[in-house]
Amino acid sequence: MIQPKRLILLAAITLFSFFSIASAQQLSVAITPASIDATVNRGASYIQTFTLVNGTGTRLRFKCSVADMWYDESNKRVTGRPGTHHRSASLWVQFSPEEIVIEPHTSGTVNAVVTVPQTAAGGYYSVPVFEAMPADPLLADATLATVTTATATIGIRFNGLMMFTTLDAAEYNLEIMGGQITPPSASAELAMQLDLRNRGNAHVRVRGSFAILNSLGVLAGRGAIEEKRYLPDQRDMLSTGWAGELPPGIYTTVITLTYDRVGMEPTTLLYELPLVVQ
Repeated sequence: MIQPKRLILLAAITLFSFFSIASAQQLSVAITPASIDATVNRGASYIQTFTLVNGTGTRLRFKCSVADMWYDESNKRVTGRPGTHHRSASLWVQFSPEEIVIEPHTSGTVNAVVTVPQTAAGGYYSVPVFEAMPADPLLADATLATVTTATATIGIRFNGLMMFTTLDAAEYNLEIMGGQITPPSASAELAMQLDLRNRGNAHVRVRGSFAILNSLGVLAGRGAIEEKRYLPDQRDMLSTGWAGELPPGIYTTVITLTYDRVGMEPTTLLYELPLVVQ
């Protein structure tokens, strides 16, 4: 089994057919893991097991497939057919079985066989899609007319994320394009935004901290920057804040960003932003 570095156990759920609010409230369906971040070897094959949980009173038929996902130049999420994007891993993945029926209040498993091409280099991505529908046919209209308890036909689509990074040939190049900082005021905390672009061929998880120094170089405040993921070619703002107070003066904000690299030591970036408090 692929050993993921991080698992997010809450799936993204899209309800695409819905006839009874009461029945929807009783819905209990889950897929784990929903997110996989794994290091792989080129030319190797792996098996990732997904657990499908049916906590409803209805037999459910799950259909398993994959789709592509990436971000465009405006940082909007884009989806497409398997193999659409040049960093797609969707064509690497084959589900076994591709369809499974799970009895009420039970669970089952499906395996995703992942075959990594020898020519792969860097990070590759795919969205596993699990669609659940009732496995039994609907009652005839005549029968439905005699039923006094409301029933429903509910379809659910779970979209996960599979991220693979090759152990060799991964290149990292995260660039700070610029930044801006707004000083704290009586009604708002300090706000800081950094414009980051990932020019490498593998995704990075960026985290960091910052220190606010006064004109004498004395520490006036410090804060943390929460982790954020950047896929290859993705450009987006990294935002943080600080709830402290600063007297009027001229300050320098020293920002430290860090991200891990597969098979290498982590990288640290330093950046400074001037800050004037009136």
